[in-house]
Amino acid sequence: MTRSFIDAYARGDSDTVLQSIDERTTVYGSDANQVVHGTAEVKVMLAKDAHLWAGKARIGQMRDISTSNEGDLQTIFFNATFSVGNRPPAPVRFCMVWRRSGTVWHLVQGSTAVVTQGQSSKAILKENAR
Repeated sequence: MTRSFIDAYARGDSDTVLQSIDERTTVYGSDANQVVHGTAEVKVMLAKDAHLWAGKARIGQMRDISTSNEGDLQTIFFNATFSVGNRPPAPVRFCMVWRRSGTVWHLVQGSTAVVTQGQSSKAILKENAR
């Protein structure tokens, strides 16, 4: 469900995306001011992203996957690359919480963040030790 959701979002496929959300959905984009709630706001955010990406967005392989299941809730956190057109891929962390209602899963919360590379305390301390 997660892979098909993120691929549909990257394609701008609003029909598929909207089937996986409801009025209780909250999505945090990578910009600090990008917080949307419910189907209408997610639809607007998706339309703007799809316009900006012009069908050229790609999300790479899901890596460092961590999942947790508890009853009708499931969480999945993972890293993947995101690219648009000829731009170099950027590392992105995805955090998603899904809720099952009968046989259907809906996104409760989703967050994406462009993450740094080489900026962990371990990497900085190693660099400073030189």
